[in-house]
Order: sequence, then structure tokens, then C-alpha cells
Amino acid sequence: MPNNKPESIFNVMAKAVHEANKAVGWWDEPDRNVYELLQLTITEISEATEGERKDLMDDHLPHRKMGEVELADAVIRLLDMAGAWGWKYKSGISPMLPKGLLAATNKGEVHFRLSQTITELGIAIQFGSEKPVISQRYTTAIDAIMLAGGKFGYDVMGAMHEKINYNQTRADHKREARAAENGKKF
Repeated sequence: MPNNKPESIFNVMAKAVHEANKAVGWWDEPDRNVYELLQLTITEISEATEGERKDLMDDHLPHRKMGEVELADAVIRLLDMAGAWGWKYKSGISPMLPKGLLAATNKGEVHFRLSQTITELGIAIQFGSEKPVISQRYTTAIDAIMLAGGKFGYDVMGAMHEKINYNQTRADHKREARAAENGKKF
């Protein structure tokens, strides 16, 4: 029986984000390190924490809270990796959400639990899990970030769309700027 379900928006976005990032040089290094990229995703969560701690508005999308945009950035990073390595988002709420995420009321605790989901994705990769297991951990990370954003009244999906569009015009995201001294290379 054919699968007539439409492809998840996250799977469509993963392809588009990855292709856009390849076009501007994010993937010029042939052997991108998945652990570096996962750590950079955790860094986005840490930046969300800092934004919440200081009650900051985002400096790139100044009409949005920094916490909201940094959560969007974390999803964008995950989408990019999914596009590169073929991870698939499986629609529906993941049964592996981090314990305590839904009950947590403190944004710092929520962000800690989000970082756990990213780490668990890395552990699945480290131990050579099959692609369906990695895709499930990836799905869990996306679900956790989206739920956390909704829990605090954030429009993470809207912020993602705005940030993706904004990033296409950023001078510091151009290939030449990335390669420059103190550029956005790792």
C-alpha cells in the first residue's frame, strides 16, 4: 500500500536549509564533524539561556526575543545536519522526550533538558546506531525544542523562517567572510 502522507515540513526544510548552507560554503570542508555541529547546536541553546537570563531581544531579529530566535537557530542547525546525513523527521510527538521537560517551569531547566536531547543524538551516532534510531533521536530533539518554545509562548517556526531568510543576506555568512581571519569557521 503506497504511503500517501505528505512529507513532513521538517524533512522538506532540511533539504532546503542544507542546500542553502552548501551554496554559501558551510559545507566546503568535505569531512564536517557531526560532534562539532552538535556542540554548536548546544551553543544555540546556551545562547537562548543567556537571552532569557538577561531578558534580551535578538540582535538580528530585534522584534523577537533572543531566546525564541536561538531556539530557532538550534532547529536550523539540526535541519542542516539532517539534510547532510539523511536523517528523517517522523511526524508525531516523540516518546523519548527528556524526562521533566513538560513539567519544568524554569527556562534554564528546560534549556538543560534540550541540551540533553542533543547529547543523546550524539551518543546514538557515537555508538553506531542505525539511521532509524538516529532519525528518532533527531525527531526527539526537534520535538523537544518546538515544545519548549510553545511552552514559553514562542513562535519558533516563524522565527526559523525569518532567520533563514535573514541568513541568506548576511555578509558574515558569505564564503569569503567565513574563510577570513576570525570568520565563522570552526
